[in-house]
Amino acid sequence: MRAARTHAQGSRIRAGLHVLGALLLVGCGTVDLGDPPADVNACRPSRSYFLSDVWPGFLAKDYGGKTCGDSRCHDRASGRQLVVTTPTSAAALPLPPDWEANYLSATSQMQCSDAKGSSLYTRAAGLQTHGGGKLIEPDGPEALIIETWVGAP
Repeated sequence: MRAARTHAQGSRIRAGLHVLGALLLVGCGTVDLGDPPADVNACRPSRSYFLSDVWPGFLAKDYGGKTCGDSRCHDRASGRQLVVTTPTSAAALPLPPDWEANYLSATSQMQCSDAKGSSLYTRAAGLQTHGGGKLIEPDGPEALIIETWVGAP
């Protein structure tokens, strides 16, 4: 009798564990964490090189009477991915907010592992469609600035 009762209790415990296991499996679906944050694995080249070379020699450079941040090009109202505005604060490290916004916008268009494959380069060099047309030569000084930026200290 005792053996039968022990066997029945063991059967109930096993059945309970099976039910619990099934409930856990039903309740443990895949958790969607959403898209990764925008800056995960982002290219973050030198801020000082941005101030000394990228800004004056590429983004703020005069291209036939226009700059990248002119209205209808890459100003805030343009709706384009690259947004550059003329900073109102002094260039300094750490970057003031207006400089940091320009830096982050430019780096969002960079590929550190392939600077010449980044849209910051390919669009300006006329290798990809660019509303402003071809601005730089693929082997010109501005292209060198972009290539050098990813490895600059």
